[in-house]
Amino acid sequence: MSSVSIDDLLGAAEERTGLTDWGDDWFRLPLAAWVDDLGSDHLNEAGRSFFTSLAVRDLCRRLEVIDTLQRHPEIDDVTIPPIVYVTGTIRSGTTLFHNVMSLHAGAKSLQRWELMEPVPPPEQATADTDPRIARVQASIDKRRGTPLESMHWVNADEPEECQWGFIDFVSLLAGAAGGCMLRWGEFANHADYTRVFENYRRLIKLLLWKHPPPDGGFLVLKAPQVANHLPAFSSVFPEARFVVNVRDPYRVFASGRAMVGGIVDGFITDDFQPPDPLPVENLERVLQSILDFHAAAPELTTTVDYPALVADPAAVAAATYAGLGLPVDPDLASNVDAFLEAQRNGARVRPPAVLPEPGLTHDQMLQRPTVAAFCARFGVEPERVRLTGAHG
Repeated sequence: MSSVSIDDLLGAAEERTGLTDWGDDWFRLPLAAWVDDLGSDHLNEAGRSFFTSLAVRDLCRRLEVIDTLQRHPEIDDVTIPPIVYVTGTIRSGTTLFHNVMSLHAGAKSLQRWELMEPVPPPEQATADTDPRIARVQASIDKRRGTPLESMHWVNADEPEECQWGFIDFVSLLAGAAGGCMLRWGEFANHADYTRVFENYRRLIKLLLWKHPPPDGGFLVLKAPQVANHLPAFSSVFPEARFVVNVRDPYRVFASGRAMVGGIVDGFITDDFQPPDPLPVENLERVLQSILDFHAAAPELTTTVDYPALVADPAAVAAATYAGLGLPVDPDLASNVDAFLEAQRNGARVRPPAVLPEPGLTHDQMLQRPTVAAFCARFGVEPERVRLTGAHG
């Protein structure tokens, strides 16, 4: 059993913040699974220390957000604008597309620093100079040189995935570490996230309170993890239209396993043989979720083809906005070109040229019933030659 208890973690967060109001109790369910995992023999000392610190950090953020909402009830009156929600499987180009879509003049995305440190609420006048940007960037830079930098890197002042802002103990790094936080991973894969999304809705209002989108603008949000919970998210966020990135599941599978496996390796003992870092059944569950939601609510979903996105991101973004009935931005193409040029000139480390074999051949993957149904529904062509150099 872990030498760290739930009460230890709660107490550490209360001592650090001076706050004690935890709000609703749903977060204690994933927290209990997390504490069980902290006692696992296969975590090395670095892993145990990291995941304990991560727990306290996330709990502090929860306390601070709830306290701010309690002291400022007017935040609940903030209007949420239309939402363009980018999702899909991991490694399907959602990061690239999120960045590109966020370059529209009417778009507002949520940056990593805002989601990690949302209190005090960001203000329009200081959004580009807030000291939290440098502080969050310093914490990120500690991971340079790891597999994470070459496969999925987001700086403090760049658009980030919603899961970084969840305050119910289902944070993004936790999800990436499902290969070593096994009990938590099992909980997260099957939980109903309705309460998570309800609390996230209030956090978005907090972030928009003093830093709203442009007049007549909209939010561009993103998380591939939401693809497994589309009905719940849609019910909580009726403002959302979903743009689903679709890519050859074999390529998604190979790239995802490499990324998650690289993250997990730094947290486990040398003699531990971790379970499959991304079981094919988990991928199939996401594909089936997308299929089911598209069948139930086709008016809420549109798709983006990964090879087309890699070939011409600006054209795909413009076509997507047109299909959603949102205004044309005449500067979008030039903004995208400048962004891509910066990426090519060193703003992003190139992805690895070779990935480990994923345990299934390309043909074996495409013959699995759920995979075949997904490819047929969305016209996904086999990516026989890997498209390198793109965001995952």
